[in-house]
Amino acid sequence: MTQQWRIFLARSTPPGAILDFSAAEFAIEVAVNLRYCLRLVQPTPECIDLAELVLLRAQRYGEARMGDKSLLFAEAEDALAQATRLLELELEYCSKRDMQSSCDQAAA
Repeated sequence: MTQQWRIFLARSTPPGAILDFSAAEFAIEVAVNLRYCLRLVQPTPECIDLAELVLLRAQRYGEARMGDKSLLFAEAEDALAQATRLLELELEYCSKRDMQSSCDQAAA
């Protein structure tokens, strides 16, 4: 079963080739979706740190994209993807931990 946070995390990926890209709008969209992700689990400190890293990398991605420098843009896109993947792994851990906690409470 797909956890709901996966839906919001997927919305934090770069939008692809659109003409009216706005770095500010993208950063706000990522921030909102990360907030939803963190509200759906009991985040660890690592989760929060990684969410902040994803947001920082999203801002750098937006700046690189608006700067129209393809090398920096590609590097920023890769860095954002790596940070997002790390956050995904930590969110997975948090959701499994939450599920185990719920099962333990139900069994008590």
